[in-house]
Amino acid sequence: MSLIDRVLRRGKPVGPSGVPINVRTHNRPELERREAAMSMPGTLGLGLLISTLFYLIAHYAVVKGVWPVHGTAPGSGGVLIRDIASVIGWLLLVVVMRAMKYRGNWAVIVLPIVIFLMIRPSLFQIFTDPVYQATGGTRQEANSIKAERSQLTTILRAYDQERQQQVFRGPPPELPDPIETVRVVTRPERNSLLRLASTLTVVVAPLAMLLAFMATRRPGPLRVFRDKRVWPFLVTFLAFAAMAAIPNVRATGKLAGMTPWELFLPIFVGVWAAVLADDAYNLGTPGQLISPRRILTIVLYGALPVIPFLAIHDLGLSIILAGSFAAMLLVGTRRAWWGGLMLVIWAGLVLLAFSVDERSQTRLALSKNPYLDLSAMTEPQREEWAAKVHQIKLFDANVLAGGLFGEGPGRGHAETAPNAADDGYITTVAAQWGLLGAIGFVLVYTAFVIQMLAVAVRERSAFERSLVTGLAMLIAIPFWLSALGGIRVVPLTGVAAAFAAHGGAKLLASAVGVGIIAGISHRRAVEERLRATADPAPEELLSEQGVRIR
Repeated sequence: MSLIDRVLRRGKPVGPSGVPINVRTHNRPELERREAAMSMPGTLGLGLLISTLFYLIAHYAVVKGVWPVHGTAPGSGGVLIRDIASVIGWLLLVVVMRAMKYRGNWAVIVLPIVIFLMIRPSLFQIFTDPVYQATGGTRQEANSIKAERSQLTTILRAYDQERQQQVFRGPPPELPDPIETVRVVTRPERNSLLRLASTLTVVVAPLAMLLAFMATRRPGPLRVFRDKRVWPFLVTFLAFAAMAAIPNVRATGKLAGMTPWELFLPIFVGVWAAVLADDAYNLGTPGQLISPRRILTIVLYGALPVIPFLAIHDLGLSIILAGSFAAMLLVGTRRAWWGGLMLVIWAGLVLLAFSVDERSQTRLALSKNPYLDLSAMTEPQREEWAAKVHQIKLFDANVLAGGLFGEGPGRGHAETAPNAADDGYITTVAAQWGLLGAIGFVLVYTAFVIQMLAVAVRERSAFERSLVTGLAMLIAIPFWLSALGGIRVVPLTGVAAAFAAHGGAKLLASAVGVGIIAGISHRRAVEERLRATADPAPEELLSEQGVRIR
């Protein structure tokens, strides 16, 4: 190198040789500390490792310990393959994010994966249980066959051949197979395109989160909400209104058993965040609210999206959207009085829904006193009320039967409760993992919500701050509604928590929302790193000025 340097410098004036200096990367120790903080913390990596091992062991325990006793529903092998593919997808997501040098809040990425891995084995047992998958008139017959099979397998496992001869008075009988009982009913549902799409969301969710992150780690794609918010709003609202106009959707609140409008919620939140960012100062000034144009904007973007939910009697999602909008308005304007006003409006919407929706009235009555005096009712009223209170009774039984530590993976008979894989998931957790397991799960989920809100706190832009808050509320509100509803603290609303319940469209929408939050967090961390490199803080300058000579 010295020879090459002398050749290149030939004919040029040569200055003093000076002192050779080796430049090292640790000349800025504060930047090194920031780089270390941006990598995945060891506690999150350990939690991801433990939850992955738990996921695999629990699935193995269900296959080896529960399937031979209870039997399986049609398609159980496919469910197992799907769950294996999903855990591979989530782990690959972490690997790819590390390869892309993700610098944002790692808890936002890792904690939903941990939640998914904690709860999915319980849902795996439910999705493969012959009784839970049976519908209509076949459920009672499937339950009887399952009970007979469980009794026979217990005898075969616990008794030796001599005692088996005494019990059976001959060779053991053939084990009944519940599959044929439910095959006719479940096959049409499994073969439907919507059913297939709902199933594939479990595998596609990691990819959706990654694509959302890649799209939003630069500010360009999010500008569509700021620059052309009218078009995404109109297209989404008209599509939702067209679905709400279908008679079957208005009657049941679902489209072929699904709620695809969950995918619309992030779009409504993005548009509302753009409205708040463009007019935050005026919205925070009471005197400016009198403007007809401003009132029309609030009604158009802040109230109109809630109407289709009320039209299809989906009280849960209307509460989620209205509550998210209220939180965004409070964060975007930083005016506490807006929060109080929006709570009053939100409470009015809830009361309106309860007054016009029979399902909501029933849920409210069930939450107050599910065990009414049936002697004061007519026979049809008693039968109707008994059918509705059946879910509450099973929820209570599962929570109490779990005890302190639960029955273990796939055990506890949580599958006997309706909606055990959706809005009743907390009772499934309590039955299989006990009170301690349920509390641990709630703490992890709460930490996940706090980390998402921490990303919003770091944002200086009103748009990003409001957007992250709204997306976080779309995940936090359903979690608390379903968790508290499952233990009868609040009325059941029919909503399920993302990454914890089956979800379908909710899982996909939540994965996209988390990906957007991760992209914003990554962008903020990169900007802060560049700012620290170009313009160090005054206290950092003191450590870089060398030796002070007096």
